[in-house]
Amino acid sequence: MDVNKSNDTEVLAKELLKNKFNAVTDISEEAMNELLSLLTFETYPKNTIIFSENQSINDMHFIFKGIIRIYYHKNDKLIIERFEKEGGFFGGSYDHLSKYPKVHNIESLEDLMVLKIKQEDIEMLFKKYHELEHLYRLLLEAFHYTYVDKLYILKAASSEERYRDFEKEYGDVMNRISLRNVASYLNMTPETVSRIRASQEKK
Repeated sequence: MDVNKSNDTEVLAKELLKNKFNAVTDISEEAMNELLSLLTFETYPKNTIIFSENQSINDMHFIFKGIIRIYYHKNDKLIIERFEKEGGFFGGSYDHLSKYPKVHNIESLEDLMVLKIKQEDIEMLFKKYHELEHLYRLLLEAFHYTYVDKLYILKAASSEERYRDFEKEYGDVMNRISLRNVASYLNMTPETVSRIRASQEKK
């Protein structure tokens, strides 16, 4: 990507993030401008391990373009915890919140464009601007609600119900996620996912 195109893309990414935050709560122009000034633009090729297990993640990332999968290994089995797509976030330092820190791998499933900010810069902004701390809390609450709801569905629902929920959440990018990854996320075999898809297409 040439420099001019990269700069234009970074401007678009920051404008998207600004609109996303302002849709959640009102942010002063001063606070928003300082936040945007601390963001850096990064790109990663497809199939890049951005972070691996046992590696600290201290930067918060906002996805402007692309999809990632977040996964871990248990008993030699790869378990996909979730996907994140355009408009989503990943990273941040949350080791103190989990009894299983540093077990996740984060991998780009496509060429990826992100904005990122250092954790220490986030903490500095929180001390300086209460509205940014409030925004962060609202985003965490929304993520927590969605995550708990998703866990309930994955554990309590039938295979067909889990697939329908996956369609609801990721329907706009389903054709960009491989059958193998979909099956792993839903804890099904690829054959089961194919059967459910074929059954739904007949309806």
